[in-house]
Amino acid sequence: MRRKVGLVLIGVGAFFIALAPLIRFYVAQQLVAAPLNVYEKSTLRADNATYLDTAKWTIQKGATVTATNTTRGDVHAGDGKIAVWDSFTSIEDTTANAKIETQAQRAVFDRRTAMLQSGHGAAVGTDTKVRQTGVGLFWPVDVKRKSYPYFDTTTKRAWPMNYEGEEKVQGVKAYRFVQQIPPTVTDSIKPGVPASLFGMTPAQLAKVPGYDKANNAVAVDRVYQSTTTVWVDPRTGAPINQEQKVNQTLRTSDGVDRLVVADLDLKMTPDSQKHLIDTSDGYATKIALVQSIVPYGGGALGVVLLIVGLLLAFAGRRRPAHAGGSSSNGGPSNSDTGDAGDADDTRTLETERSEKEPSDHESA
Repeated sequence: MRRKVGLVLIGVGAFFIALAPLIRFYVAQQLVAAPLNVYEKSTLRADNATYLDTAKWTIQKGATVTATNTTRGDVHAGDGKIAVWDSFTSIEDTTANAKIETQAQRAVFDRRTAMLQSGHGAAVGTDTKVRQTGVGLFWPVDVKRKSYPYFDTTTKRAWPMNYEGEEKVQGVKAYRFVQQIPPTVTDSIKPGVPASLFGMTPAQLAKVPGYDKANNAVAVDRVYQSTTTVWVDPRTGAPINQEQKVNQTLRTSDGVDRLVVADLDLKMTPDSQKHLIDTSDGYATKIALVQSIVPYGGGALGVVLLIVGLLLAFAGRRRPAHAGGSSSNGGPSNSDTGDAGDADDTRTLETERSEKEPSDHESA
């Protein structure tokens, strides 16, 4: 019975040992990827902000502005290789309870490399012709300490996002990446914006390139620049914090920036950080299961079962001892051997006596 149990344990142990590398190097690579079904919401806030209120065509200063992003996964559009996420950002002046702007992006990307792709309705706003490249809403699970091309929806192109060190976000180690976008024209406004925005006299306006006296408007370019900092959890590739400094100006055709229409220093709220960290912790546990706990734990269990099985199956087997009494080949019994031993002892004593006697006579 012990031998049968041992053989069973040997088989089970060998199975676990063989399964461990399969899970670690094949199954894990298939399972560790961007999820298709995702729902995330986060908020960035800027105090003492400046922005252009296009409803009233006035510059608002000292406002509290929030940018609330909601990301949803389009499960039916994705598959084993790509994920499709829709991102909506609502920018609002909470002081005046007014909406400033709405931004939208449909991102299609490789579930493992995180690199953006075309097709499947990928778009920035309603523009499906934009070629999205680099990293976007999702980072590689095995994010490295290096620079990545990072797609910016305002300029509609990718810019370098440079690794600049490690920091902790609410106690969680994160990689800090920084992207610098230089002043870049993002839009040409024609026939122009109201001339009253610039606070100039008619004589001064007459000297401004692009001034249309008939419409009392000035043709301008919108110039955008920003510094974006993202903290990424290296366990999962999930962003857990973000800051963005944005500056926008109106520039006339002579290259002069005439007016600042956006000055925002957006920072993620602590509640949003915590929510993203909690979500990342959940992903990290699942990743650890398939990359470490299951394969290494299963392999170790397999070794233990194999050793126990070998001990039960083989270590307990012993060759049976011969029975007492006469030997199997008819040799002398233990009693006979004992008698012969006694006779030898008697002869030895007699010899000792005979050797002593001459020495006694000589002494006499």
